[in-house]
Amino acid sequence: MTIEQIRGLIGQAKLDKALDAAANHPQVKSDGDLGMTLTLLQSRYTGNEREKNLGIKDDDDYAKERAKISYALINILSDLDEEEAGSAASAPTPAARVPAKPAAPAAPPAIIEDNITKILFLASNPSDTAKLQLTTEHSRVSARLQEALEPEKFPLKFRQAVTPSEFTEFLFIEKPDIVHFSGHGDRKAPDVASIMSESRAGRKDEDLPPSAKPEEESGIYLYDEDKRHAHFVNTTFLKRTFSTMVKRHKIPIKAVVFNACHSSKQAEAVSQVVPYVVGTSWSVGDKAAIAFASGFYFGIAQGMDIEGAVDFGINQALAFNEPEDRFLLYKDGVKVEW
Repeated sequence: MTIEQIRGLIGQAKLDKALDAAANHPQVKSDGDLGMTLTLLQSRYTGNEREKNLGIKDDDDYAKERAKISYALINILSDLDEEEAGSAASAPTPAARVPAKPAAPAAPPAIIEDNITKILFLASNPSDTAKLQLTTEHSRVSARLQEALEPEKFPLKFRQAVTPSEFTEFLFIEKPDIVHFSGHGDRKAPDVASIMSESRAGRKDEDLPPSAKPEEESGIYLYDEDKRHAHFVNTTFLKRTFSTMVKRHKIPIKAVVFNACHSSKQAEAVSQVVPYVVGTSWSVGDKAAIAFASGFYFGIAQGMDIEGAVDFGINQALAFNEPEDRFLLYKDGVKVEW
């Protein structure tokens, strides 16, 4: 069944059939995380129907949960649409074949722009760096946002294998309120070989020589423009990029999260142009990083302010043996003391 046909089932209020069809879509079957997300949605649907039939849930709560599940499925279908479009664009077109005119996409659900918090999730884990669970982190973040009373007010865009040029382009195109980067960071640009064996750390925890220009030494790892190897971008690049987006293009970015090791210098610098920025003081384990992200976006979805959401995320990360000061929040260039 095609994506358009699945959308048609949603429009006909045949949500159970739409979920089954989506779970059996080839792109979903080939992606373990998407498959898990669909399984969770099917479980939520079954539980909602059961509680309604047993009289445990009233009509209002039943309708709200059904709407949340529908919206989550629509978001998944939109992502699948984009993946199909990307595959089609890169595939060679036979010379003798004239492509048929594509069907017009279904109109997206109407969203009132007031109080919308747009989140852009940028992920980068080049093959020559240590493997991270970035899709798991995205799935957890997405699940937390879907728990909001009005999940449609927290649209989430996920972009993987980001290059330096894409980093800036995605910021401009999506115009997010919150930017989340998940990947590797470092205090000082090392050889890529030194980050092969660590979680989100840039290098081993030995003392590093002091740098005269910390903004040029610290940074994060993206993909190179060929998407083959790791490419280190320094904090000067990050600060200027966000400055351009906020000051010149008037994009109202409220917060940035660097969910990567050794990202305090990056956070401190970017917080001079973005009100709130999260970084880390040292190496952080993958499970703790995912727990922090899950807690932070749970807080955002439940209406907490940035400081409250960061505090909630820190509490979640502490369960994985990270010290209390591992995650740092900078506000207007100054570290927030808890």
